[in-house]
Amino acid sequence: MAPEVVEFRDGEQLAAWQDFRLSTMPDLISSMNLCHALFAFVDSGVLNNLRNGKRLPEEGLLAGTKEDIGQNLLRYLEMRGVLETRDAGYFLTRQGELLTSDVSLARLGIYLEAYGPVLSRTNELLTGRAEYGTDVQRRGGPLGKHCATLSSVFHTPVVVEAMRGRGVRKMLDVGCGGGSLLVDACLRDPELTGVGLDIDADAVEEARDLALRQGVAHRVEFVVGDASAPDTWPAVCFEADGMCTVSALHEHFRDGEQAVVDLLNAYRAALPEQKILLVGEPEIRYDARDNDDDFFLIHVLTDQGLPRDRSAWLGVFEKSELECRRVYRRPEAGPRVSFYDLVPRPQR
Repeated sequence: MAPEVVEFRDGEQLAAWQDFRLSTMPDLISSMNLCHALFAFVDSGVLNNLRNGKRLPEEGLLAGTKEDIGQNLLRYLEMRGVLETRDAGYFLTRQGELLTSDVSLARLGIYLEAYGPVLSRTNELLTGRAEYGTDVQRRGGPLGKHCATLSSVFHTPVVVEAMRGRGVRKMLDVGCGGGSLLVDACLRDPELTGVGLDIDADAVEEARDLALRQGVAHRVEFVVGDASAPDTWPAVCFEADGMCTVSALHEHFRDGEQAVVDLLNAYRAALPEQKILLVGEPEIRYDARDNDDDFFLIHVLTDQGLPRDRSAWLGVFEKSELECRRVYRRPEAGPRVSFYDLVPRPQR
């Protein structure tokens, strides 16, 4: 005999549940969990196994994982529309292919892997129980890796076009990190050579290895130096006839606008014969489009100095000894970045 089912429904309960649904909190929870599941799917190697044709656990799809958890993660990703099952096993859906594209995973990696240690301690940073730079740090390695992916897609073509348009043959990349921008630029333009400078010796060593692997080590040189102290740079830096610096200047806004103006003037004094000083900087819209609000939040938490919009940057250049000849825009990118073509201002 089947048991009697008693269903309780009352106005207060229905209103509370409807309010919860209308709040969009269910979607927020699902998005958060899906982000973590996708990261595990990638970082554990399961996605790579799938792309190498391993469709079932018995074929090695879950190699390197706890298989019971792995099987249920696959079920979860199927419920979320990332995977689908056929007779031959698991396959990525079209949505799954888009979610696991290089650009999508790089964007996810920046917030979850590189800035995850910061975002997970937002409350401590807010209340002063933790300080960024002392108790909390972003992860530089993942940040460099993911930014390199996005830079190659969205930014390197602009840098190459700007340098070529000014006849630059040797580019100085100040704050080069792991060297991906300079190496990628040299791969795209066989006549371009370059010098990369960064204060992090480990990043410089990584850049040298990258240049060697990509076959351009004979055309690029990487050196250790402080981007904010051009009077201390190795001599090879001054052999370049064009300079670029990408997503580095805005961090100095934490010390006030004049700090950025002073650094621009230092570049102008150190490199008076440069054909171009190309400054690439993210813009901020202060809205919820294309993760602009998330980009704002990580800058608030890390006290890096908030990015400015284009008009504000032009105002900064006006206060410096450099003038802006052209602005290169990439409006459909995340973050949105503008590149400013600068030269020494004629003496007044």
